[in-house]
Parts: sequence; structure tokens; C-alpha cells
Amino acid sequence: MIFKDVIEFACHENLYGAIPEPRPANKFLPEWYKKIKPFNGRDPNKFPIRTVKKCMPVLDAMSLGYIIPLPVDLHFITNHDLSYIKGVVRGGDEGFGNPERHHFCQIESEKWPINNQDPIKLINPWYIKTKPGWSCYITAPANHFGCPFTIMSGVVDTDKYDSLIQFPAIWNTPNFDDTLFAGMPMAQIIPFKRSKQDMICRAMTKKESDTVEKRNFMLGNQGDCYKNKIRAER
Repeated sequence: MIFKDVIEFACHENLYGAIPEPRPANKFLPEWYKKIKPFNGRDPNKFPIRTVKKCMPVLDAMSLGYIIPLPVDLHFITNHDLSYIKGVVRGGDEGFGNPERHHFCQIESEKWPINNQDPIKLINPWYIKTKPGWSCYITAPANHFGCPFTIMSGVVDTDKYDSLIQFPAIWNTPNFDDTLFAGMPMAQIIPFKRSKQDMICRAMTKKESDTVEKRNFMLGNQGDCYKNKIRAER
């Protein structure tokens, strides 16, 4: 999904054309998804078993908004318990400092995923600007499993915030000694229009219950029911 005329990405003049640019998220679908087949075997009734490749909600989540890629090659070294994490710009690319760190006291909690780990701060060179009334949900790229880091999710009112947004992250992989190359997905940027939303909780009506039952039957027995009859045009 492309939000036309809603969002702009800008970087310093000396970097423009020299670093990977943000692109629509559907240009960064993960390799595991691209390689999987739409069908895999047959069920006890001999019907083909649909894989996640046929699940439009999964595809739409990975295609939503834009991806900001890693701007430069970064080499990271970690130890067995992630008490040591060091990242350096590979090749000493001019204009970029090494990844920074947040102090653990900023997030200190028994529920923090990795005990006593200082969050890393990944450098984002792109200034993000949205039209009035629009903010951005910033999160880890959807369903990109196996990434050695995960950025923390946040919402920024990018129509009013006139500065660069950096990406705090946790490191997931112990005993790491390798290079992450420029161009790999770093963050998913999803613009949305701000609005007040009210919520209602209630029991389904009989008509709704019957409709759900009918739709479940169709979803289970008509291969592309969601894609052809429910999914909005993109």
C-alpha cells in the first residue's frame, strides 16, 4: 500500500544517492516468504493444503508502508550472554558514527527481554515528514524472522517533529561476529491519519453469528475467498 503525497523522506545532500533509499515495504519481502510454495501436500480429504503464501493478511502486513534500510555496512561483535555488544561502521564510511548505546537504567525492568543489556541505537539518516494530521508508526519489519536485532516500536507525530528519528533496538544474537550489509531492512514506517476512536464491546447478533459461520465455511472451502471477495483493492 502506497500513501500518495502523504510522506516524504529526505537526507543530507552529501548522502543523497550514496546510501540506500527508503522504498515501499512490498519491495522488501523476506526471503523465507518468497521461497515458500502456495501449497504443500494434501489433507486427509485429498484437498491441497494452503500455506502462508496464500494468506493475504500476512502479505499485507509485510507490504504496509515503507522500509528504511540499513544505510551502511555495520560489523557487530557480541559475547555469549550479550553483556558485550560492539558495532562499528565497516570501511569507515564518512558521515556515519558507530552505533550508539542507551544506558540500561533508561529501560531497567524485570521484563526487559535480555537482562542488563543496554539497548543499541541504530542511526537513521532519513528525515521523515508527513502531511498535517498524519503520524508514523515505526516498528521492526513485519515477519522478517532471524534478524539479529529488533527495533523498539514507537509512534512519532512526523508532521510536527522536525528532527531525525533514531531507532533504539535490542540485540537478539549471542556470539555474533559478522557484518550487516547496507540495504537490509532496518525499520518499517507506517503512516496513519490521527483520529479519536471509540470502542464498543457487545455480543454478536444472530445475523452476525450466521454470517460468520457462513464466511468461515467459504474461507475453508474456497481457496481465494478472502483475496477475491473480502480484501480491499490495493
